[in-house]
Amino acid sequence: MKKALIAVLLAAAVSFVVPAMARAENLSLNFGVITDSSFSFKPFLWTAGLTMDIPLGSMFSLAPEGYVVVHNFDFGAFIFAPDVMLNVNLTEFFVGAGVSKWFLLGKDVIGSPSTDFSLKLNAGFRGNTMRLCAFVFTPFTDLFKSIAVGATLGFIF
Repeated sequence: MKKALIAVLLAAAVSFVVPAMARAENLSLNFGVITDSSFSFKPFLWTAGLTMDIPLGSMFSLAPEGYVVVHNFDFGAFIFAPDVMLNVNLTEFFVGAGVSKWFLLGKDVIGSPSTDFSLKLNAGFRGNTMRLCAFVFTPFTDLFKSIAVGATLGFIF
């Protein structure tokens, strides 16, 4: 049942994203890292994903994102982390907040476990060809007591 729900959510996201891509100002391919508040990077988690900035006037943008979070290069179990951000754009700099939900997927995973919705806060710099972003995830049930922090470097195309 959970896999069917994930498939429906992904299909809905694609049906929203594809028409919006025609209006998208920037689409970026991002790579980065995530750790907990100890900054130990044990285990080492890296990310790869896409971000699309959809302008909502001159100062705001809606940014649907989708990331794959992997431990080393083991895809037997990985996290799919979709989120949506509302960003305030201050020339090249941006700050924003949004929601995220993480799904554990892969051939080594039984069922489709997922996290509760989390708050995501981000800040960054967007140039003509690159996007640099730092972010914090924290579950709504435990705000700022349990956090994950990360950073991504994106290539705009």
